[in-house]
Amino acid sequence: MLSRAPFDLQRIMAVLKSITGQLDLKCVVQAVSTAVSDILPHDHIDVALMNADRTIVSTYEAGLHTEWDIESRGTRSVAVSPIRTLFMGEIDHIITADAQADPRFHFEGAWSKPIFDAGLRGRLHVPVLVEGRIIGALSFSTQVPDTYSEADLDNARIVADILAAYMFALQQSDLAARREIKRVEAEARAEGLRIGARHLTEELENARQAIGMDLHDQTLADLSRISRNLKRLEGKANLRGSELQPIQDDISHCLTELRVIIDNARPSVLQFFGFSEAIEAVLDRYARASAKPLVCRLRDEGCAAIDALPSNTQVALYRIVQEAINNAGRHSGASTIEVQVFSDEAGIRITIVDDGCGLPQTPGKRTGGLANMRTRASLIEADLTVTSGAEGVGTQLSITIPLARPAEPARAREAE
Repeated sequence: MLSRAPFDLQRIMAVLKSITGQLDLKCVVQAVSTAVSDILPHDHIDVALMNADRTIVSTYEAGLHTEWDIESRGTRSVAVSPIRTLFMGEIDHIITADAQADPRFHFEGAWSKPIFDAGLRGRLHVPVLVEGRIIGALSFSTQVPDTYSEADLDNARIVADILAAYMFALQQSDLAARREIKRVEAEARAEGLRIGARHLTEELENARQAIGMDLHDQTLADLSRISRNLKRLEGKANLRGSELQPIQDDISHCLTELRVIIDNARPSVLQFFGFSEAIEAVLDRYARASAKPLVCRLRDEGCAAIDALPSNTQVALYRIVQEAINNAGRHSGASTIEVQVFSDEAGIRITIVDDGCGLPQTPGKRTGGLANMRTRASLIEADLTVTSGAEGVGTQLSITIPLARPAEPARAREAE
C-alpha cells in the first residue's frame, strides 16, 4: 500500500474551488471525485445523506454506477445499509480490506448487492458532520483489495468536513424548494376545486331551474288537463269505461314523466339496484331515444366494488358516467357507446368509449360538462383523463379511483 500525502492548504482550496457554484448534489460529488483522485484513489465515491428522522438515506455517487445512486433507487432505509453503524454513530469510521468477504457487509437483510455487483472491495467510510451531528457518510471504494489504511482517514475526514456544510445547505435548499412546489400545487388544486365547485353549483342551479320548468310545462300541464277532464265528467250520473280510459292514460303518462324527472334529479335506480343497473338504465334510455341506430353496452367487471363505496362516491361516479354518455349521445354522432368497469386490489377504473367525432378541435368548445366531471372527480379524489381515439376518431374517458391503501413504508417517504 502506497503512502499518500496529507492535505495541505493548496489542496483544500482546490477542492473548495471545484465545488463552488455547484447547485446539484450529484455534481458536487463528481467535482470532489476529480479533485481528490490522486490523493484518495477510488473507482467509486458517494455521499449518502440522511433525512431528518434518520431513517432514509439518499445517495449521490460518481465513478462506477451502483443501485445505491439516487437516480437508480431514490432512497433506501438506513436499517439495510451495510454502514448503518456509522450512520448511527456507533463507530467513527469503517475501513475494510475486502467488502466481498467482510462480515459487516453480510448481515441478514443488508442491501450490499450494489457493492458486490460493482466488484467493490477496498472501502473507506467516514461520517459527514454538521455541528457535531451526523447527517450522512462519505465513502471511497476501489475494486482492489486492501487499498485503504488508517493513514487515509485524516484525508477522508478533511474531504467530509469540506463537503458537510455545502451539501447540507444544498439538501435543505432542495427540501425547501420541494415544499414550496407542494404548497403551490396544493393552492392550485384548491383554487381549481373552488372554481370547479362554483361552476358545478351554477350547473346544479340550472338543473333545478330545468326541473322546475319540466314540472311547470309538463307535469303541471298534464295535471291541469286531467283536472279539466274530471271537471267535465263531474256532472254525469253514469260514466262509461271508455270515458275514463283517456284520463287513466293521462295519469299513467304523467306518472312516467314524473319518474323520469325524479330519476334525473336523484338516481333512485342506483340507490335501490346498484351501479350496474343504474348505468344499464342510462344506456338503455339513450339507445331508445336516439334518432339513429345506437349500440350501447356495459362491460361489468367491477360494479360490485363500486356498490361497496360510500354513497356520495357512488353518486359522483354515476353522474360522471351519465354526463359522459350524454356527451357521446348528443355531440359525438357515435354509433356505439361502451362503458367498461374494472376493479382490482389497487382500485376501480371506469372507461367510457365511443366511436364518434372525437374531442372538439377548438379549445374550450363544449367543455362545460367536462369541467363538471373533473370537479366531481377531484371531490372524490379520483383521476379523470380524456383522450381521442386513433386519427381523432372516437373518445375515451377514464375515471380511476384508488381503493384504501396500506400505510406508506418509511423508505418511500421523502426526507422532510
